[in-house]
Amino acid sequence: MPKAPFPLQDQLRGFSRALFSTWIYHRRFNVLFDAGEGVSTSLLNRVFGIRKVFLSHGHADHIAGLINLLNIRNLGAGDQTTELEIWHPQGNPLIEIVKGYLGQTQSELSFPLRWRPLEPGQTVALEDRRGKTHLRAFRTQHSQKQLSLGFNILEGRSRLRPEFAGLPQHEINQAIWSQGKDHVVERFEQIIFTYGGDSRPINPEAIADSLFLCHECTYLKREDDERNFHQHSILEEVLETATAARVKTLLLFHLSLRYSQEEVRAVLNQALRRLPRELQVVYLYGDRFYTLEDTVGRRGFRDDETTGPGEPGPGKTEEESC
Repeated sequence: MPKAPFPLQDQLRGFSRALFSTWIYHRRFNVLFDAGEGVSTSLLNRVFGIRKVFLSHGHADHIAGLINLLNIRNLGAGDQTTELEIWHPQGNPLIEIVKGYLGQTQSELSFPLRWRPLEPGQTVALEDRRGKTHLRAFRTQHSQKQLSLGFNILEGRSRLRPEFAGLPQHEINQAIWSQGKDHVVERFEQIIFTYGGDSRPINPEAIADSLFLCHECTYLKREDDERNFHQHSILEEVLETATAARVKTLLLFHLSLRYSQEEVRAVLNQALRRLPRELQVVYLYGDRFYTLEDTVGRRGFRDDETTGPGEPGPGKTEEESC
């Protein structure tokens, strides 16, 4: 198969436009980050594969899609029995309102629905066939009126201890045989995916060495934030954050509607001339992922690819219930 133009292209699907709607679905973990309007319309039967939803905060463009998502999970022709967990910032008043509304209008669900409050530093186990992974929440800066969170997915890995790095393989094997594997190899946690939600620039220490960072970038230029709300991020700040955190791939999302796709690409190409070549930048414009060399964009994984657990597959349709 041809190599994907950017990491995780075969795992992600999403949509993001500032003010209107934001959500990103990670298929490997059956996880939905935020649930903006239109998420069910885009994912169709794949909503049955979602096991966990992680909400970054309670603004409407990040939670409005929950209502129809639950309705389709309840009435559609997919797995109607598997539990769905919705993890959300502890004590968020806007999410509590939506939770109350759904409790009244969706009181007879065919599947268990669990609302789980989250605080910074809290971890959540994830389903993953490849190895042991978990998610850890961290605090972001968005609104003074409510707690907002970002999320790191971490994977347990092993590597040679520094004193053995660079040695010939036969010497490493001898050390393992004579002193034991734990003396030669150390275990560590690697951040393999980060989703920041709406936020001012994220603290680089919270996302250090992330392999894939999803960071909002509402404004391409500082002067474009005319109202000076200081609730969102500017391109220059995001690039500084990604560089300081030694991020491998940066996905920009939550772009303002004022920018055309061509303008985004042109400004990015200009800005990246001053950055290390090691940083790959991708941006989500509407429902399409773009690399800097791509003028067409891609919607992430294809609809004809293998479905995830609980998904009825592209050949089946939902029941016409409403």
